[in-house]
Amino acid sequence: MSSPIIDETISKYKSALDELILEIQEFSQQIDNPELEQTLASLRQNINEPFLFVVVGEVKAGKSSFVNALLQENICQTAAEPCTDKIQQIIYAEAEFQTEITPHLLKIGLPVEILKNLSIVDTPGTNTIVANHQEITKEFIPNSDLVFFVFFAKNPYTRSAWDLLDYVNRQWRKKIIFILQQADLTKPEELSRNKEKLQEYAQQKGIESAIIFATSAELEFTGEITQSGFIEVRNYIHDTLGKTGTQQLKLQGIIETSQEIINRFDSDLNLLQQQLEIDQTTVNTIKERLAKNETRSRYELESLVERLLVKYIKITDKIKAEFRDNLTIFALLKGSFAAWFNPEKSTQAWMKNLKHRCEQELKASLGEISQDGVQHFVDGIRQLLSNLVDDLQKIREPQVKTDLLALSIVERRQQVIEDVHEKVADLLEDESFLKAIDSINASIAPRFLGGGVATVAGTLIATITEVVLLDILGVAFAGVGLVIAGGTIFFKRKKIIQKFEQKLDQEKDKFTEAISSKLNSQLSIIYEEIERNFIDIYDYVEKEENKIIPLVGRYKQIQARSTKLFNSIQEAVISD
Repeated sequence: MSSPIIDETISKYKSALDELILEIQEFSQQIDNPELEQTLASLRQNINEPFLFVVVGEVKAGKSSFVNALLQENICQTAAEPCTDKIQQIIYAEAEFQTEITPHLLKIGLPVEILKNLSIVDTPGTNTIVANHQEITKEFIPNSDLVFFVFFAKNPYTRSAWDLLDYVNRQWRKKIIFILQQADLTKPEELSRNKEKLQEYAQQKGIESAIIFATSAELEFTGEITQSGFIEVRNYIHDTLGKTGTQQLKLQGIIETSQEIINRFDSDLNLLQQQLEIDQTTVNTIKERLAKNETRSRYELESLVERLLVKYIKITDKIKAEFRDNLTIFALLKGSFAAWFNPEKSTQAWMKNLKHRCEQELKASLGEISQDGVQHFVDGIRQLLSNLVDDLQKIREPQVKTDLLALSIVERRQQVIEDVHEKVADLLEDESFLKAIDSINASIAPRFLGGGVATVAGTLIATITEVVLLDILGVAFAGVGLVIAGGTIFFKRKKIIQKFEQKLDQEKDKFTEAISSKLNSQLSIIYEEIERNFIDIYDYVEKEENKIIPLVGRYKQIQARSTKLFNSIQEAVISD
């Protein structure tokens, strides 16, 4: 039994354990898990409570009769039908009382000597039809120091009881004693067979060498004590408590419960950290794809500009040749003479016709080049969007699948990814992407909208090119027209031809610069529009970094502190 020194040591470690559990409780508040927070608050309260027996099992398995017979006191009410839909917590009191703590919890005080060191919790059955029974039973399990699992000796195979056993054993690793109650109603050979089956089932649930007692409250109360089985149960409890004492066992139980919670945090936080790393990698991949594809698109547009420049030179050379041919002395005299009879044969009319034909040729040839050249650009964007959709698809399935980390960020992640995935997938549809480009470029090429992505992008490029070229030609032809209108064409013919050709040659660099500048400007707008769809996931991952990394850091501190404290308690108190 415990000594004053042990009691003093236990008191010191109780205080340290209370501080640690408070820190874990605050951590559970940080991860937004109020249910776990309440469990930890109850665990802290339980540190200074008497040793807690929790009795669970099926309705009418004989739980209340077992408690009464074990304590040799008529403490719990018994009846042929379930007598209560409440948990009954039985504690020591100088005077008997009953207090309803909650609609589902009744606290009973009795002046029974054994209750000075023990507290008994009698629970409703796991298979009862009364609502909330199983859940309120689960609320007491984490704080229990010893669990008596009572089965009806004749049929210990009901599923609801074994489901609860999984919860008690796997979730909280509680010490379990199996009771086959009402053994007097079962034949000896059937009872023996059921014991073997119970041992086998327990082993399948991870409980090696299960401790099983067959009891009969009826025999105990009728004086057939040696056949009731309760002597063996009391001896087991006496031996167990006698070796280490109730306070040491309570500390051991609280440590095991706390350790189980910490271990579950470890698994879930590792998954959460892995998920963050996957999301970070995905975001980096998205940014890299966008940057590389934009570089590729700019290269393709540069190649397109070069092709347009070649066409520009070819067209301007043709214009130069025709201009020279029609500005010979003979051609000018012929035109002047013809103009007396038909104004449409005048030099001004020819200039107007030449300009018009040049414009028509430009529209046709530049449109063809633009449509052909832009196809690679559009295909590149399509492939980019397809790859980005695939990247998002890979991370749609969450890594963390648990109710322990009830983090709003876990739920937020799914919403963000779904939203971004839907937006990017929509861009693969011509109509959606068309509207996006339409909203950007309506002021530049409003009359060309309609069709597909390639049609819009190609028309846009052709329009920009056409505007630049026609501006250049317009300036060149306008200058010539002024000279011709001034009537000096015969005297300055060579100079007019020279200045006209120089103007077209000088504008070549302007053409390249203007086309490249306008197309690259539009390219930037298009990629900004694409990347705008990813802003939410960029922001989400950044916020996750700011939340999860400190969260994991705090958990590591709790883990290190708990390991040190648990080892100290084990060495100083429990192993004594």
